[in-house]
Amino acid sequence: MKVYIDLNIFDRLEKLDRLDPTEKSSYQYLSDLLTSKRIITAYSNAHLNDLFRGFQKNPTYIDGHLLNIQHFTNNLCICQYWGEKNATWHYRNIFDFFEEKKKDWGHEPISYETLFEDFPLMQATMELYKNVPLPSEFRKGYENPIFGIMFPLSKLQPNMYALQTDIFNFQTRLKSDYGLYKSFKSHLITSLNKLRNNKELIKSFNSNFKSLPQHLELTDFFDLYTPNNKCSENLMYQKVIEIFFKFDIAGYKSDGHFNNMFDDALHTFYAAHFDFFLTNDDRCKYKAEKTYSKLSIKTKVLKMDEIHFLEQ
Repeated sequence: MKVYIDLNIFDRLEKLDRLDPTEKSSYQYLSDLLTSKRIITAYSNAHLNDLFRGFQKNPTYIDGHLLNIQHFTNNLCICQYWGEKNATWHYRNIFDFFEEKKKDWGHEPISYETLFEDFPLMQATMELYKNVPLPSEFRKGYENPIFGIMFPLSKLQPNMYALQTDIFNFQTRLKSDYGLYKSFKSHLITSLNKLRNNKELIKSFNSNFKSLPQHLELTDFFDLYTPNNKCSENLMYQKVIEIFFKFDIAGYKSDGHFNNMFDDALHTFYAAHFDFFLTNDDRCKYKAEKTYSKLSIKTKVLKMDEIHFLEQ
């Protein structure tokens, strides 16, 4: 039996000897299941992402965290590598993988200008976009205050290069600015609710999109207007991440931080390859269940107080 374990569960296993007796029994039971190989688990790069955020704040305990996960997984790893059509199962030393990821994180571009600094030809090409003006209709967007927050440079310099810079800066800020992410989600939810309550618009939808459900959910609007862009060779990866994100944006047990939300979506994707997904995060559990239901994925999501279901 395969059980994917969220980092919050691994953390409690690491503290097993210090847990309250009422809590300790269930974690001792899980530990016994793992060490006796009655269930198997694996780590993923989503775990490493979670650990790296903690490492940035305090690197003192990282070796203990990695050693704990290594003990229960035996270095079994599941990872979706770039360009691959399926997630890869393999044995990979978690300490080596974390060190490699640290180097990758250290090389992330700090600005749009530095994104192409090692590619002179691309850099020269991007410079040409400074001479490509934005459509005149673009300025109408600034009637909405959120537009000015998303595209400040484009307002001053209405060209394609400024727009690309604004998009890069905005997605970077969403990852680190809690207030911005919260405001952006609130704006999206408000706008989508206005669409849903617009009777004339709904009437138009019904006449143009015959397959729409009778009672529209917020996520149905995403399905209508999400472009069919391919972000991964693995179609399952793309679907799970997109649907999890849609449920979060629509207000379903929303997470307050973009990075946390994305890594929860990533955990949900990897857990879809297992029989069970074990987590103590209520928000992640709820959205994972909704995502699995929509995609007809059979993985069962459990909290630790439901661990007895593992042997039924």
